[in-house]
Amino acid sequence: MYYISYGSNMNVGQMAWRCPNTKIFGNGKLKGWKLVFNYHADIIETGNENDSVPVVVWKLEDKQDMYNLDRYEGYPSYYTKILIPVTMDDTGETVKAMVYVMADNRKGIYPPEVGYFECILEGYQANGIGLAPLYAALRECVDEKKITMYNQYNPKPLDVEKEIAEGRWVI
Repeated sequence: MYYISYGSNMNVGQMAWRCPNTKIFGNGKLKGWKLVFNYHADIIETGNENDSVPVVVWKLEDKQDMYNLDRYEGYPSYYTKILIPVTMDDTGETVKAMVYVMADNRKGIYPPEVGYFECILEGYQANGIGLAPLYAALRECVDEKKITMYNQYNPKPLDVEKEIAEGRWVI
């Protein structure tokens, strides 16, 4: 089975530790989808072919690795699984792959923790993926007009201007 990662599981070291028998198949794009943050990374379907999310596609064949991923992703209550097409960068081939998407009752917009964002950033860099889509998602979640004021992890309002002024986020 192919597995699509768009967040912290793009991080090669983290995946090697969590899923030692899973190997990278290649980089790809999810066309008609957009990367967002609600404390953790999520993707939302836009239907707009101009939107796309860069991803790492893994070849996942080990049951223990799948179990480890399910536990890490909080499946099925935090993230659910769907099968979607992903277009591979190197061949242009489209393959069906499993991806975790945030459960509907958890969807929202909220900035990630710095360490979590840096883990994803390392994954982008290690896999040779341009950073523009990642920073676009970050910019969107620090726009006060778009923030879901309360999320499941942080039940207090976020002072975005203070966070930026203190150097927590560089936009």
